[in-house]
Parts: sequence; structure tokens; C-alpha cells
Amino acid sequence: MTRCQYFTPPVFSRRQAIDCRNALVAVTATLLLSLLLLLLTAWLAPQSLRAAEPPAAPEEVWPAGLFFLGGGESQAFEAPLLESEVAIAVSGRVSRVTVTQRFRNPSAVWLEGLYVFPLPERSAVDRLTMTVGTRQIEGRILERRKARRVYEQAAAEGRKASLLTSERPNVFVTSVANVGPGETVSVAIEYQDSVAYEDGGFELRFPMVVAPRYEPGPASPPLVRLPQPTPAPKSSVPQPIAATQPAAAEGQGRLAGRDRFGPVARPGHGLESRVSLSVSLDAGLPLAALDSPSHAVEIEPRGAGRMAVALAERSLPADRDFVLRWRPVQGSEPEAAIFAEALDGDSYLLVSLLPPAAADRQGAPPPRDLIFVVDTSSSMHGISLAAAQEVLALALERLRPEDRFNLIRFDNEAHALFPETRAATEASKRLALRAVAALDAQGGTNMRPALQMALKEPATADRLRQIVFLTDGAVGNEVALFETIDRLLGQRRLFTVGIGSAPNGYFMRKAAEVGRGSFTYIAQIAEVKERMTGLLRRLEQPQLTDIAVAGPFATGVEIYPAPLPDLYAGQPVEFVVKLPGRRLEDIAGSLTVSGRRGAEHWQRAVSLSDLQAGAGVATTWARAKLARIEDGLFLGRDPEDLRDEALALALHHGLVGRYTSLVAVDDAVSRPRGEALVTEAQPRALPHGWDADKVFGELQRSMQPRVLPAPLLREASLKGQPIALPQGATPAALQALLGLALLLAAALVWSLSRRRLRHA
Repeated sequence: MTRCQYFTPPVFSRRQAIDCRNALVAVTATLLLSLLLLLLTAWLAPQSLRAAEPPAAPEEVWPAGLFFLGGGESQAFEAPLLESEVAIAVSGRVSRVTVTQRFRNPSAVWLEGLYVFPLPERSAVDRLTMTVGTRQIEGRILERRKARRVYEQAAAEGRKASLLTSERPNVFVTSVANVGPGETVSVAIEYQDSVAYEDGGFELRFPMVVAPRYEPGPASPPLVRLPQPTPAPKSSVPQPIAATQPAAAEGQGRLAGRDRFGPVARPGHGLESRVSLSVSLDAGLPLAALDSPSHAVEIEPRGAGRMAVALAERSLPADRDFVLRWRPVQGSEPEAAIFAEALDGDSYLLVSLLPPAAADRQGAPPPRDLIFVVDTSSSMHGISLAAAQEVLALALERLRPEDRFNLIRFDNEAHALFPETRAATEASKRLALRAVAALDAQGGTNMRPALQMALKEPATADRLRQIVFLTDGAVGNEVALFETIDRLLGQRRLFTVGIGSAPNGYFMRKAAEVGRGSFTYIAQIAEVKERMTGLLRRLEQPQLTDIAVAGPFATGVEIYPAPLPDLYAGQPVEFVVKLPGRRLEDIAGSLTVSGRRGAEHWQRAVSLSDLQAGAGVATTWARAKLARIEDGLFLGRDPEDLRDEALALALHHGLVGRYTSLVAVDDAVSRPRGEALVTEAQPRALPHGWDADKVFGELQRSMQPRVLPAPLLREASLKGQPIALPQGATPAALQALLGLALLLAAALVWSLSRRRLRHA
């Protein structure tokens, strides 16, 4: 047998020698080609990343945050630093808040800073002041597109400018242009809000972080090449916010599971914004208790019912909502209060009326069908899911034999424990408790299938049909969800329970309002029993339904919310009234609130002869009406008519909304001619208790720094600057696989040659 590998030509025939030579040539050529491709791959791989790759660090190759690429060389610019100072003044039920954001540019380039931040969902934002050195520039309220044009022109001319836009009723964006190297520019935003009252206590909530939001949509390709025009590019990472665009229609231009609101800083990178906060409280009542369940605070008494509250640590990461609660001395709770304000020849009333006590009700509550819907998506991992499990266990134990129930869990898909509601027997409750104990958090927050499942079973007239929805509300398609609730609700009632350190208050409150129920926030496991006891008591029987208001009113009176919602134990009747053409001194008589308590009629009259002055009542009314107008987005109103009405109202009352913005422009030109303006977005913190790996996964975490904000993409495309943006896939991987395949092919050819020569 001939053995070619030993090169023994004396025993070869001429034919065998030719075959052996040909085999060696083929193998040698294949090996040389593979080696060449591997060398080419090693050279090309860094080239494909060179446009975006900063200097390697010992543990982190990619920088956290965003970067801008200019010219033909790699350059990563440090993001602007942000510190916020919050000053809250509370007088009775009304709060006036000033949020001062200080943007500091630590880099050597001229920056445009973008910052996405939350405010309370019912806040009426009406003022912006930009401070540059010793100069203060007051903002103007303009139609949104006009404000954007004013801002962009000022930015292009090198003048400092600030723009405040609303992406949601509780999500805002501040843009600050032409912040010079080493400079600090301050932007002060003011808004008005009301303090919540429930179960005999008051609660002030200030949100500090916009949690990442899931939004269903079509799948995206794995690779995107830039530049390209707006809308922002598709990618497999959270989408940057369209900070320079009007709010997009629901579901348009978005990708499944992508975050609408831009970059999120990984914990421990030190890029999160920091906040200091103080509260000046004038409750108007003697207080029995005052505390914050969310933060350690310092409290300084300043007289009867007056307190100064501040964070114990002067500056903290903005990673959870701030909550302050107080309770008046028993017996001093206000039974009724009417505040009034005159503006432009009209009068405005803010009415708060306590309901009848729950103990006044006679008889047992009717049987109920209760459906518990629990969010088990990745954002609920950890403390949030543990709190939800405690809530469900408490609610299941409270069910009576005559009640029926079901349990639905959802992430990417929705699954029900039973095919339909089942009697609350001991056996069925034990089965449900075991299912609750086994819940795990993973996947996306795809709410609509769960809502549809909960609302599909027909309601019967002899039973209360109630849905308890437990979630952190981390979604971006709120309007589509409100439409689903409104269309399918029927005679059911939807109660929302916001779980976690930073729930989406806009979704939680509006979903409960559309569902004619109530909402409850639970931030910690320690709060579950107290907060859920109140909710479960409300579930057992409404206090008032079919609420109506009457008074000495002429035509044209507008009352909001409209219609007035059902009332539950521990909640006050609250509404705002506009009396067109009426002076406050001409208002007399009494205002009557009526409703049904089961089968009985209930009515209460409140005198209008002793009105209390209340600054900001007109603004509160305008904000409530604006919310009602925007409800037309899911109620089927014509979008253009809706826009015209909302725009006119917001401009008249000076409010930031879906169609208006505040803009401030400095007269002085600060950026020298020829200096480029670089756009940077301030990363948001991940809410306290969220697990970055669970929420984003390893792939998304590694790719997140490659996201660029929409304004930067547009600017780059307009200037013709080439930007290469790797999206987790490069030619290097394909080339490496090809080289490996060729090596395997070479090995196969070698093996076949040996076998052929062995049997020759």
C-alpha cells in the first residue's frame, strides 16, 4: 500500500505520483486561501467597528451612554452631566412645583443636551425659565412645530436655547442647545398639581425616573446602516426618543419590545442624573402623622399644620418615585371644600367632597366575579413580582364562597388559570395560591391579549364584575390599550394596582378612569397589607354611582372629569367647574351632588356663599379639560378637530401638552462660527429594584451604547456625514465562519486524498 504522506517515490507508479501531487497542490492551495481569509478577517474586524469603538477599558469595551461620530476619525464625546433640584410648595390640596435642571458640559466641544424625565400625570406645566450666567430668559408657549422651528434656528445660529416638549402627560423632554465647554446652563420648569386624598390620608407623589417601556410592533432586521432620515432607525435595542418630533401615532414606527424613550444607564456607571428635593407643607389641618415610605427624610415643624421636609441625603440618584404621606388628626378631616378663582371674566371652582362612610351601608355586598391579571414580564423581576404575589395571596384569601374568580398572567403571551371564572372554593383557592407562588418574571409587557382575555367573559346583572390589574405599566402603547378597555368594558370595572418603585402613573390612572374603577400604588412589600386592605374594601361595594352635579348655573357650564366616575369607600368626589361670564361675587346659593347608593338615592348640598380663594384653580380646570379632549384619541374623534380644540385651550391657558411646547432663546450668540454642535442625550437611571440583565438581556446590554438619538441622526444625514453604526452583527462574524468552513473543507480534501491514495 502506497503511503503518500511519507514521500517514498521509489514505490510510486507514475499515475500514483500524479494523483499524490495533485492532492498536495489542492490541499496546499486550500490552506493558503483559508490563511489569507483569516488574515483578511483579522484586519477587517476592527475596521468594521473602528467608526464607533473607543479605547478599550480593562472591563468595559463600550462606553455607557451615547456618542457622536464626526469627520473621518473616531471620537466619543462625554455626555452632559445633569443635576436636578425640586422645590415643592403644598397649600391644602394644591401643590406648586419648581424643577431646576442644571446641565454641565464636561467636554471640550459645544453640546446640545437632551433629557427625558417624568412629571406627575396630571401636572399642568406652564412656565420655563432658562438661566445663562446672570441672565434669565423666560420661555414662551407656542404651537409645537413653531416652537421647534424657533429652537432649531437659535441652535443653528449659535444662541443658547431651551425647549420643553411633552411626549406623554407624564413624560417630558428638555433640549438645551449651545452649552459651551465647561459651561452650566439651568432650566427651571414650573407646574401645578393636586394632592391625592384616600382613606383619611393625603399623598404627594413626585416621579423621578421614566422606566423603560415595552411597545408591541413588527419585528426588525438585525442590521441597520446609517445615515438615514427620520424616523429613528430600527434596531434591536430600545429606540431613542423622537425628541424633535411631534408625538407619533400609536404603533407607528416602533418595534416590538423596544423602548421609546432613549438610553438607560447601566447601574454602577455613574452616569445617572441626581436629584435633591424639599417640600414646604402647609396642610391647613393639625397633623397626626407625616412620613415618606420611599426615602429617608428630615422633618422640621414650622407651626400648626406646617412642615419643612427634605431628603436626608441631599443628593440622590433619580431612580424611584418620591412619596410623602400625611394624616390629619382624627375628626379634623375636611368634609367639603370649594376653592375659587376668577380669570378673564370667568369663574372657576375646585370642589372636593368626602363620600358617606362605608359603615353607613346596610346589608352584605352582592356576589362578585373577580379576575386578577398579573404582569410577569422581565421588568417585574425581583421586588415587584414579590409584592404582586403578596397582593394576590391577600386578595385570594379574602374571597367568599359566593364569589367566582380567575387568574391571568401575561408577558409576551397571556395565560389563564381556568377556562372561565370558577367558584371560590377552598380547593380552587389553594390551586390559585400554588400558581401564584410559582410565578416567574420573563419576557415583554404585552398587555392587550391579557386585557382582551379578562374582558371577554360576559357580565351578569346579579354579580359585580371586577378586574384587578397588577403591573408596573412599563408600556409605550397606552392609547391603544385605553381604546381596548373603553370598547370592551361594558358593565365591568377595572382597578389598577401600580407595582414597583417607578410605575407608569399615566397608564395606571387613566386605565382606571376609563375602566370606571380606582388605582392604588404599592412600592414595597411592607405596604401590601395596608394598601390592599383599602382596595379590597372598595372592591366589595361602590359607595356612589351615577354621580351628578347641579347648582345655580346658567348654560355653558363645563364640569370635568366628564362623566364623573363611580365613587368608592375612602375616596372624595372631586371635580372642577367653569362658570363662563360669572363673577365670583355674583355666585350664591348651593351646589348639590347626588348619586345612588345601591338602590337608594343619595344627595348632599354645599353652600357657595363662603368660597375660598385658590390660586391655580383655572389652570387645574384647563388641564382636566385638556385630558378629556385628548381622550378623543381612543374615542374615535376626528384627529384634526381634536388637535385644533386642544391647541386653542393650551395656548389660552399657557399649558404644555401634546400640541404645544415652551421655548426660551437667548439673544446673545455664544457658539463661535465654525464650531460644531454635538447632540448628546442624558441616560436615564434604571428604576430601583429592576434587574438590568433580566430586563435587557446580555445582547441588548452590550448593544445599548450604540444607539444614537433621532436629532443626531437627522443632523448627520443633513450634513452628509458618514456614520457606521454596528447593530450587533458585523462582516467579521461572517468572514470568520467562512474561513472556518474553508479550513474544514481543506481537512476534508486532505482526508479524501489520503483515502484515495491508500486504496490506489
